[in-house]
Amino acid sequence: MLKREEGFFKGFDNTNLFFQVWDNPNSKGTIILTHGHGEHSECYHRLFEAFKDDQWSFYAWDLRGHGRSEGRRGYGVHFDDYCRDHKIFLDKVLSIEKVKKGPVVLYSHSMGSLVELKTLLQNPDIRHDALVISAPLLGLSMEVPLVKSSAAFLLNKILPKLTLGNELSNKSLTSDPDVIREYENDPLRHTKMSPGVFVGMLENWEYVRPRANEIKKPALFLLPEKDPVCSTPEALKFYERLGSKRKEIKVYPNAKHEIINDVMRETAFADIKRFLDSILESR
Repeated sequence: MLKREEGFFKGFDNTNLFFQVWDNPNSKGTIILTHGHGEHSECYHRLFEAFKDDQWSFYAWDLRGHGRSEGRRGYGVHFDDYCRDHKIFLDKVLSIEKVKKGPVVLYSHSMGSLVELKTLLQNPDIRHDALVISAPLLGLSMEVPLVKSSAAFLLNKILPKLTLGNELSNKSLTSDPDVIREYENDPLRHTKMSPGVFVGMLENWEYVRPRANEIKKPALFLLPEKDPVCSTPEALKFYERLGSKRKEIKVYPNAKHEIINDVMRETAFADIKRFLDSILESR
């Protein structure tokens, strides 16, 4: 049974950032979770519940401008603000005595995966034993209006605090009507993105995508076959170039963007469990 705790830590510029812990007193390993754009750590309660009787503890945080963390919704001066915060959170969790004793798996989704990969590439000494990457933001499958894309570069110079809608609808995220209703009633979810984050996203694609061979740890990729948000073809190309000697990929037909909150989530949970069990066994 997991025991839930919560708190705040200071980001790189002293912004108060929320985190929560789902601790298993009998855990043998730790999962550190980074959510995607517009969502927050509590959106993963189904994942936490699915592993409540397993051998893992979870640490999850809300990116700045998301969930219960401080900051204008969807706003960042630079995309790398998220990476700086992420490094601080990783250092905080990895310094805990209990965490030091077992394997550490970094779990990320969508924009959180881009944040994760950039952070690891910039800090290759971060201790971790494996990665779970869900629908990574390595390209877009949804079309961004040309005028909005072009304007982002100008707005980043003259109106950097302006936030614009990201064209997402909840039906692109899941086919589960109960989850869609949950999202519609969730005051912490948003669809905003600042020009600095958008421009940084494009720049970081150019940084991260050619460096897949530098990612060496065991990795599990979870991909919708036709992700309506993030580019599955780009994710597949990145996966093929991974430097990991051990890597697995699961592609789910008919899945929407948020796999673990979609109608086929039990299948995904089983795939994740098999991978995590193998990480424990390898220790």
